[in-house]
Amino acid sequence: MGWRGGAAAALLLALAPAGAAGAGAQATTLRKAIALTAGEITISPDATSAKVGSVQPGMLLGIQSEAKNYLQIFSGAQGVSGWIRKQGYVELDNPKAPEVLFGAAAGLEALAESQANEETAANNAAQLFLSIYEYFPRSARAAEALYRGAAIVWELKLSEEPTHADPSRRQFPSTELLRRVVSKYPKTQWAARAAYHLIVTHFTCGSWFEKPDCIGKEINQYDNYVKKYPESPRAAQAAYDAIYRAGIAWTIYRQRTKVANEQKAEQYQAEVAQRAAAMETDYPNTDWAARAALEAFTVAQGEPLKLPNTQPLGGP
Repeated sequence: MGWRGGAAAALLLALAPAGAAGAGAQATTLRKAIALTAGEITISPDATSAKVGSVQPGMLLGIQSEAKNYLQIFSGAQGVSGWIRKQGYVELDNPKAPEVLFGAAAGLEALAESQANEETAANNAAQLFLSIYEYFPRSARAAEALYRGAAIVWELKLSEEPTHADPSRRQFPSTELLRRVVSKYPKTQWAARAAYHLIVTHFTCGSWFEKPDCIGKEINQYDNYVKKYPESPRAAQAAYDAIYRAGIAWTIYRQRTKVANEQKAEQYQAEVAQRAAAMETDYPNTDWAARAALEAFTVAQGEPLKLPNTQPLGGP
């Protein structure tokens, strides 16, 4: 997905109602709305008047008055009052607001994924998703919206973290939003999906190639995930992630290097076969089971797996 790989733009995350800040007593009387699209804030209801700010998707707006095709609004995020065109927003008292916001967020997320390095669309999608959780926590969309917003924030921030050759020096972004999904909606698929992202925060043991015992610790993390979330949409993938690492461990231990260990190589060879057989039963007719079968077939033939240049953060 394109936007996941580039350097993320600064994400302006405001989970507290922005319109209440700086608006004084007037804030309590304003109609509140969420911006769906980007736009300019001008000093008067005229397209030729001076620009005093800008509106971004997901921004909370306080509506002060109307004039023809314009709204006078207050933006707590920028601390400015001005005029915007009477379009590209949804008021919070609209019963369709959660669905409208979700649709706008999903559209921006799709745009971000279809274009390389489209961080702006991804940031805006996150803002819209998170606004659903913030302002409509009882909505049927709230759990999914919180997860999708949190996942976008996580992926963007993770791409900004420096890459270290030594995994023990890895740093990770804040896990607060993903953990909120797990704590607020513990028995949902969204909690299971959020927990899958968090697995990689445990991958700080060391280099596979210098300390292959670290591979076993990563396998344990995937095994623990599958045990805790057996019905997760990511369970089959996690099971395969563990098999992939078992195959890599077999490949490394059988090489003629200082970490060579024939006994451990044999153990991992058998483990790959056992795990692949279990996947045929647990996750039949999935891509992950088929990929596991291919890996087991390859290992059984004694063909080493291709070693990655750098060990991946989750997945093969």
